[in-house]
Amino acid sequence: MLASCDPKQDEIITENPKGKFNPEAMITIRPAKGVSLRSDVTGLTALEIVQQTMGVTFRCNWFSNTYYEDVKILDRGFGENQRDYSIPALKMFGSDIIANDGVFVKDFIYGTDFFLINNELDTIGYIPQSVIDSARISIESAFADSNYVEVYKLFNEAFTFRPITK
Repeated sequence: MLASCDPKQDEIITENPKGKFNPEAMITIRPAKGVSLRSDVTGLTALEIVQQTMGVTFRCNWFSNTYYEDVKILDRGFGENQRDYSIPALKMFGSDIIANDGVFVKDFIYGTDFFLINNELDTIGYIPQSVIDSARISIESAFADSNYVEVYKLFNEAFTFRPITK
C-alpha cells in the first residue's frame, strides 16, 4: 500500500498562549515614575545613571541556587550592550532569574539592598526593595504556571530604579 499526503497539512501549529522559554530574554530596569529625564534635578538624571552605572551590588543568602546562612554580597556588571539610552534603561540577562536550562534562579530575585554603582564605586542609584519583592512574587507565580508571556512582560516592566539625591 502506498499513501501520500501533503506535509504542510500535517503541520498544525498551535501557539501556546502562555508562550515559551526564551534563553535570550533580557530584564529591563527603568527609571521609576517621577524620576526626571531633565538635568535640573538634584542628583543624577535617569539618563546619567544609565550612562554611568558600572554595576549593581546586592546582598543575598542565595548563591548558585544554594542557601547560605551568611549573607553574600553579589554584583552584576553592565556592558555597553546592556544600556538603552532611548528609554533610558539598564538591561540584565534574563538568565539572572531563569537560567539557560530553564531553572528558576534565586540569587538576584531574593536579594536585598540593591545599589547602582559607578566606576568609582560610588552609589548613584538604587532599586527599591518593594520593587524587588513585588517582582519576585509576580515572576515566581507566572513561572510556576509556565506563563512565559507574563514572565517576559514582567522582565520588561517590573523593575525600576531611583537616583540617590545629593
